[in-house]
Amino acid sequence: MLDDILVGIITVVWLTNVPIAFVSIIRFLKNREAFIGKDVQRVHNDPVIIFQITSRSATKTPVVLRGIDSIVTSCDKIKYIDYRISVITDDPQDIDTLSHSNSEVVLVDKSFRSNAIKKGRALQYAVESRRKTGRNTSKYWIFHMDDESYVTNQTVLSLLKAIREGQGLAFEGPIFYPLKFESANILTALAESIRPFTCYDCVSQMKNEQYVKTSPLHMHGSNLLVRSDVEDSIGWNFGPTLAEDQMFGYQVYHKYGPRSMGWHGGILLEQPPLNIKDHFMQRRRWVLGSLQNINKFPPIHRFKLSYKLITYFMGFASGFISLILSFHINLPLLLMTSNTLINYRVGADGMTVFGNLLRTLSSELTVHFFGNMGAFQVGVGAILLFSSMIWLLSYQIGLFLNLRYSKIAWSKRFVLHLQTLILCPILGLVETFPAFWTLIEYHAKRQTSRADKNLIYDFYVINK
Repeated sequence: MLDDILVGIITVVWLTNVPIAFVSIIRFLKNREAFIGKDVQRVHNDPVIIFQITSRSATKTPVVLRGIDSIVTSCDKIKYIDYRISVITDDPQDIDTLSHSNSEVVLVDKSFRSNAIKKGRALQYAVESRRKTGRNTSKYWIFHMDDESYVTNQTVLSLLKAIREGQGLAFEGPIFYPLKFESANILTALAESIRPFTCYDCVSQMKNEQYVKTSPLHMHGSNLLVRSDVEDSIGWNFGPTLAEDQMFGYQVYHKYGPRSMGWHGGILLEQPPLNIKDHFMQRRRWVLGSLQNINKFPPIHRFKLSYKLITYFMGFASGFISLILSFHINLPLLLMTSNTLINYRVGADGMTVFGNLLRTLSSELTVHFFGNMGAFQVGVGAILLFSSMIWLLSYQIGLFLNLRYSKIAWSKRFVLHLQTLILCPILGLVETFPAFWTLIEYHAKRQTSRADKNLIYDFYVINK
């Protein structure tokens, strides 16, 4: 009886994910051509791009130098010279660390006042620094990168093409995670497979091709190309939020209109969290930022974001219960199958051992899974099967894209795809647990601290 009740509840929860599965596969099919920029040719009418790397400390995060080298190498290969590299940092040691690199170090003044926090404060300081040097005009474009971001020739060519075509003021592109893939925990590396697939949805959001027109539900803080005067007019003073990029996208959309945003298609390479704690804290920050921002949005935007967060939350609850129930319900099947294999005898009708065994097992499986199912259950099961297949496919496609830009041997890639398929239930729990925990944590702290309506949380810096 309890099994039936739990299965019913989980089925309802799973059905809430069906619309997401349909939209995901539609946008994957629709956007696969535009996803990665193609036919990117060098045309010598160059704007000035400032490659901006925002870091707590380049001295303590050596991958910043890797990113700088990737910019210089890529620009040299395509003979693009009208660029600048700007590293925004809190660490005074970076001035010496980066003294021999082809970059400008902008040290955030400790006395700088802003209602933004953490990374948002550093981004606002960079805006005001450009304002003082006259680089806040439409002549300049800002390309935002994280500590570990790595650009390629295709990245730079795609940025130049997007600027040249003039179809927007703020652009995004796909991010893949092949760097340090083999150094990361296997679960966090494979769990990162879901992120490239979700970028197909970002194409529709940035090009305003959604069914319900709103500003993008989120924006990546890296692989973001913005015209300098636009960023100057918007700024980053959004108050105490850990998702300043989400607020920035919302403000650009509402100030400059839906046609102000676009998709440049330039790839950016980054790395997965190296351990479980880093993975958890990264996802926790995303969810906290969305919760801090949600009341600042109009109703329809708030509804869409709430739906996304709730399905994220319920993903862990339903997945965890499903694993337990699956083991409980299917244990008799495993025992029955084992018994069949152990006690099997060849029939006297001359059929092969293999053929007879398959027939016996298929009969047992049919009775176990479909014996008591009516038309309604079969229909619901088919819908849920479709949703599950899309979910499994999303991990395989995302992993393929991540590994496509790595140096991992093809034989090992095959093993990783197989591991992902087998571990998908665990990967789903790893991916959704941070949202489950954070939503409970956030609302619990709100109840015990009602005076503070916008709680500020520590910004955890993950290892890179």
